[in-house]
Amino acid sequence: MVEISWEQSVAILTMKGATPWNVMDRAMLEQLGAALPEVVAQGARAIVLTGAGRVFSAGGDVHAFNALAQEGADALSSGIGMLMEEFGNPIARFIAGSPVPVISAVNGPCAGGAMGYALAADIVLCARSAYFLVAQVAQLGVAPDLGINWVIARALGRPRALGMALLGDRIGGEQAEQWGLVWRCVDDTELMPQALACAHKLAALPKDAIAECRRLVDDAAHMSIKESLAAEREVQRSLVRSSFFREACAKFAAK
Repeated sequence: MVEISWEQSVAILTMKGATPWNVMDRAMLEQLGAALPEVVAQGARAIVLTGAGRVFSAGGDVHAFNALAQEGADALSSGIGMLMEEFGNPIARFIAGSPVPVISAVNGPCAGGAMGYALAADIVLCARSAYFLVAQVAQLGVAPDLGINWVIARALGRPRALGMALLGDRIGGEQAEQWGLVWRCVDDTELMPQALACAHKLAALPKDAIAECRRLVDDAAHMSIKESLAAEREVQRSLVRSSFFREACAKFAAK
């Protein structure tokens, strides 16, 4: 299940599975996919995504996959394909393009497809006890999914992304920070306070500025400098019209 709680205008979504590993079974995916747009519609200015207990999520429901496998290869292939297209992939797309900022608070092990969700957020914080594990290739003989390839390639570059994906080694929280996979690794007790502090800070900023900043950063990966500069100019011409910018300029001028 996915528990929803609020701290002022910040929505906190907590993945809470039937087992302590917070496996992303179909019910979890359905609820998370519904909860994300729901809290935005209810007025959330920022979202914090985390896991219950000491685990963020171990990823997909391998027990369900095994049950499908008993029905044959075709049933397994079509079942997993449907699960990804109807439930799994839309969540990754929503997080990456959310109209409000998303902060991941990775409180423990984060494996498999859960990594795609955690790392697609705008700000990723992790506890020192956390680790990241791309298990699909090394343990299951399938490809990373649910956005993992997209996020780790951009965060790490090809050598580290492929090493992480192919070898299936655990990447601890401190190493993840050193590699640039996350924004910051913090003491376990400080994870939620710092995640909420980030969320409240972002919630106070103009939504358009955050959305355009995210888009410019994402698009810059496949733009020339000339194209990126032109895109920045057009975005800036629009954003400087806001009352937030005019009031900020007046405050600076008054100093």
